[in-house]
Amino acid sequence: MGINRLEDLFEAVKGRPRRKLIAAYANDEHTIVAISKAIDLGLIEGILVGDEEVIGGVCRHENIDPAKFTIVHQPNEQLAATESVTMINNGEGDIIMKGLVSTDKFMRAILNKENGLLPPGAVLSHVTAMEIPNHHKLLIASDVAIIPEPDLKQKVQMINYMVQTAVALGIENPKVQLLRRLSWYYPACNPARKQRFCRK
Repeated sequence: MGINRLEDLFEAVKGRPRRKLIAAYANDEHTIVAISKAIDLGLIEGILVGDEEVIGGVCRHENIDPAKFTIVHQPNEQLAATESVTMINNGEGDIIMKGLVSTDKFMRAILNKENGLLPPGAVLSHVTAMEIPNHHKLLIASDVAIIPEPDLKQKVQMINYMVQTAVALGIENPKVQLLRRLSWYYPACNPARKQRFCRK
């Protein structure tokens, strides 16, 4: 099934086994409402790690039944991120989601050398699927959030991640375009040279 719009993703996963999603420091409205909707669609089981009292207050404000979630009480932001990663490592969840936890604390838990989620030698990156009005398919982009100045090895791995994502979305022969930022921003960098290497 070709997935050309973000809404097509919902149809593609219907009927599949529900995944367990763990939200780290899920103390905010956006996280709780989004997970609630995904549960209602039958896509996931939701586990909220955070301050149980705060989570309950958000649920009351949004008219959401907190019983639809599994709530793990951990009011400390860093410890909530660490607990979420530990639960993933223990097989208690399949997907980790960033809640209200700050990015640096979230990344600290994920990148922990002893108890984190990144295998040795792997590259942590970011892939996003974008729906552009009047364009016939989704666009896949990386890396817009994690690595500000990737080296050649990291760029190759980022391309691999994007290709894997595109194929999973039904794009059989994805075309890759490398975009360069303004070279004067980092004068020591030669992005054009790196692009030539990545094409090989």
